[in-house]
Amino acid sequence: MKLLFIFIFITSCSGLKIIGLKGDNLNEVELNGYVEFEKQDYIDHLISFETFYNDYQRKNKIRLRRGTKNYLQGVVRKIISANELFFEKKGEANFTIIKAAEPFHFSLPGRRFYLSSGLLRKYIKNEDMLYCVIVYELIRSEKNLYTKNIIIPTGSLDTNRILSILRLPSVDKVEIHKWSYYLLKRTGVGPDSYLSWLQVKNRNSLDFSLQLGDIRSISREEALFKAFLIEAEKDSTRFSKYRGSSKAFYRLLNEIKA
Repeated sequence: MKLLFIFIFITSCSGLKIIGLKGDNLNEVELNGYVEFEKQDYIDHLISFETFYNDYQRKNKIRLRRGTKNYLQGVVRKIISANELFFEKKGEANFTIIKAAEPFHFSLPGRRFYLSSGLLRKYIKNEDMLYCVIVYELIRSEKNLYTKNIIIPTGSLDTNRILSILRLPSVDKVEIHKWSYYLLKRTGVGPDSYLSWLQVKNRNSLDFSLQLGDIRSISREEALFKAFLIEAEKDSTRFSKYRGSSKAFYRLLNEIKA
């Protein structure tokens, strides 16, 4: 899977000097004013999206109680503790819930997660599905899986724009789905839950059009993940058993509805 990082810098050529140019002869080129950007520069600039988007959504951010924040952070810690070899970075997760009817979710580097109230109210029916959403974004944030784009700043960053910037090709999303399968399995969440989550998005692809962009892509994702799941589980004799959702999960939903 070949994934690159978003890069939104405008570099200046003022440091480029051509000396002794006569006709077609180039005697000397100086690049003293040029500094090559490193990997972390891409990530740091992507992190700055948090400020731009939060400013845009200032009035739509739902203030979460401390107990709810602790619950969501606990979900992340549980996934990480069950998969310590996969996760190398340190730091607490930060969740922002946006009051919006459209279902969407995304992440930024540094375990910064964004979920819409419409997603939680209408489509996250149980705790396992919440784990499915979070593990997908946790993988992206942990491994910095973001597509490279060249973007002209416009002074604002709305939901449609940031989702389009962060959107991945289907082939890459399927690879993340496969990683999610293994991480969730080690966490104790049945693989059928993740398939169910993809099927929910497929059945309601029009509602998820803001998230998906091309609504046909989710059908391909579901089909490819289903084929992978059949192969991965062919020798398994264990059957997933739904464990039920915690009280903290329902408190989260009630808080969003308030």
